[in-house]
Amino acid sequence: MKRLNSTSKERALKGKGLKVLSLFFIDRVANYRIYNPDGTTSLGKIGRWFEEAYLELTTKPIYKGLIPFTVSEVHNGYFSQDKEGRAKDTRGNTADDEDTYNLIMRDKERLLDPKVALRFIFSHSALREGWDNPNVFQICTLSETQSVEKKRQEIGRGLRLPVNEAGERVHDETVNRLTVIANESYEDFARTLQTEFENDFGLKFGKVEKIAFAEIVRQASDGTDTPIGQDTSQQIWAELVRAGYLSADGDILDKFDSKNPHFELQIGESYADLSGEIIDEINRKVFKNRIVNARERRELKFRKEVQLSEEFQTLWDKIKQRTRYRVNFKTDELIERALARIAKIEPIKAPRIATTVVELDISDAGVSADRQIATRVRDMEPVKVLPDILAFLQKETELTRHTLAEVLKRSGRLAEFKINPQAFMAAVSRELSRALHDLMLDGIKYEKVAGLHWEQSRLEQDAEGGIVRYLTNLYEVKNRDKSLFDAIEYESEVEKQFARDLDNNENIKLFVKLPGWFKIDTPIGSYNPDWAFVTEREERLYFVRETKSTLNDDERRKKENQKIACGREHFKALGVDYDVVTSLAEVAI
Repeated sequence: MKRLNSTSKERALKGKGLKVLSLFFIDRVANYRIYNPDGTTSLGKIGRWFEEAYLELTTKPIYKGLIPFTVSEVHNGYFSQDKEGRAKDTRGNTADDEDTYNLIMRDKERLLDPKVALRFIFSHSALREGWDNPNVFQICTLSETQSVEKKRQEIGRGLRLPVNEAGERVHDETVNRLTVIANESYEDFARTLQTEFENDFGLKFGKVEKIAFAEIVRQASDGTDTPIGQDTSQQIWAELVRAGYLSADGDILDKFDSKNPHFELQIGESYADLSGEIIDEINRKVFKNRIVNARERRELKFRKEVQLSEEFQTLWDKIKQRTRYRVNFKTDELIERALARIAKIEPIKAPRIATTVVELDISDAGVSADRQIATRVRDMEPVKVLPDILAFLQKETELTRHTLAEVLKRSGRLAEFKINPQAFMAAVSRELSRALHDLMLDGIKYEKVAGLHWEQSRLEQDAEGGIVRYLTNLYEVKNRDKSLFDAIEYESEVEKQFARDLDNNENIKLFVKLPGWFKIDTPIGSYNPDWAFVTEREERLYFVRETKSTLNDDERRKKENQKIACGREHFKALGVDYDVVTSLAEVAI
């Protein structure tokens, strides 16, 4: 039996109000449930294997108490029955299947309730189109089928956006992942499925569209982060084509080799500051495999001896302390900053209604509406009842009404509030928040919180749960005594090269890629630093470093710089050497 991925998924989604369901498609009912001559039932080999695997996994500390039900309660089979009430093998499209489908349809909403034990569903047929439960995150095919239609039906059971306990669809891409544990016959199917999507629906995989870079953010002259837009994106795309990185159809050519440590994107000065974001966007389109092969991944091995070493224990003692921040600023300074920002807001205009009258022309060729008879544009009348602007701004910024009233009176722009209340409040709120954030970050100080620190045991818990990663972005550590895990997951080529340098440098005694839960609180969200490591030459030194593709603040996003500034203050309070680097050569080791 494969690892029960659903249990890991259940742990990952804990607290998000999402129930995790898994589907198993089997070739014979008897492999899951046996009907004995005396009228009793017992588990077939697949049922026994499931319970053995489930019990083995849930005894691990990381999963204990995660699902508060017995193993017999969490799984069941939905099969058609004969006249004696015994389940039987069916094709999934006969009248005998109707009871099965009706039962699933009737209990569909109950299955989404976390208080209902059932999480693992075994079925003989593909459950066809009648069943549409959105919270299927895993599908395991334990039957050999060559039917393309049946394969599509099986996969289709997991291609719905999940629903949380409030009945709302969840659009989080980190949640919406379907895992298919497939048999060998799925390989050919997987290779052709994406091609069919391209042909049938006009989708383009592995191609860089002309507007692919439109959402890249660049800092404007007023300090705001603004997407570069479609026109600039098309100009960048054209340069990439001329430089030989893309074909005229948007295919990625061999010249674009971002895996090469010496690769540099040659692009005009106008876009040089965006080269990192451009590379990342193209990398997302690199068409290595049509569908990621789950077999090309492995579980990272935890090295307990490294954790118990003196180097690691001392390093962890230095960085484990949690902190809290406090901000000191003068209200007058906040008001002045806010007024300066509000003064730069574009004039607020009244909402406009555009009406166009056209003449329809119906002929043998079809229906057209090319001829415009009249066009009218008019401003909407000013609203008669104005909303409570102070209450709105107070909710958005948490500033006092007195401070907000002072800003509004001195702004000289209150007349625009009557013209378009919603637009005015949104613009003022945005600039107030930005002024507040800037001021907070300028005056932020961190202090240790007594008795609060990151627990070292969480590293062991992660390892016990099994950290599984794809091979495509793993660096295999050569020196076993240097790293907690035998491989490092990297998110960029800069990180990959940094891991390689840490591994190969004889002065580095130990290094750690800090886990995702190692987060520092900041006014603009949590911050997870990259690396912690120990060096030794004349003396033993301890470092925390953030790796970026550039040291130029102007070439990084504003929020990146703000979080780095907070990280710097946090580690300053701990007395730990912290900085931003692009390579290990910039560290004095």
